[in-house]
Amino acid sequence: MQNLQRTPRQPVDAGVKIQVEAEAMQKLWLWTDFARGEVSCLGLVDEVVSTDTGRTTALIVTDFFLVKQDCTSDETDMDVADVARLISELEAKGIDSRKLRCWAHSHATMSVFWSGQDESCISGLANAEWLLSLVVNKRRDTQMRLDQFHPSHMYIPDVVWEVKYPLVDGLAEACFDEFKAKVHEGTFMPRTRDVVSGRDRLWNELDHARERGALTMDDLDDELNWLGIERDDFEPY
Repeated sequence: MQNLQRTPRQPVDAGVKIQVEAEAMQKLWLWTDFARGEVSCLGLVDEVVSTDTGRTTALIVTDFFLVKQDCTSDETDMDVADVARLISELEAKGIDSRKLRCWAHSHATMSVFWSGQDESCISGLANAEWLLSLVVNKRRDTQMRLDQFHPSHMYIPDVVWEVKYPLVDGLAEACFDEFKAKVHEGTFMPRTRDVVSGRDRLWNELDHARERGALTMDDLDDELNWLGIERDDFEPY
């Protein structure tokens, strides 16, 4: 594998949110650190579909699975029989093995890019729909790729993605309370009409929160008071 000089990266927004669960990412980092050379694994991906439009809004890698493989400093070859074992075990647990739609591997100390071997592996993993591929290295560089195989093979070699951290019950409320108690901010509200849209947007957000039941009228007053805003400033809107 050649360590080629690459132009500055500009990840592309694929129009769908791509995330990897934090625990799954931690497993990948540990395997990357343990390996002297390359190592690869397969990931389960949840596809989030909008009930309103029927369109996919997010692809979330929920877990990674290590299979038997032969690895060198510049190659990783997963054992086909052990991949079949993994599929069988997932199905036995009631997990749809068709969700195995992510291939992740490390380039050890090399840079992250799509080598000829990577292209061959992606082609071998090709299904009738789509596949996520993630390449990392020991320096914590990463690159995510999205391949689509129907009706023709097209791909984005570098897409925007993020780690999805678990929600901790009560953490947002606790942080908000601590922030209000310890942080003093000046008034950020615009004074001129040319930026009045920001005021409209803030009012709409607060008003919608009240309509959803997330804020009572008293809560709304508290928020406005905290922001240093008079309710009368918003009434006309």
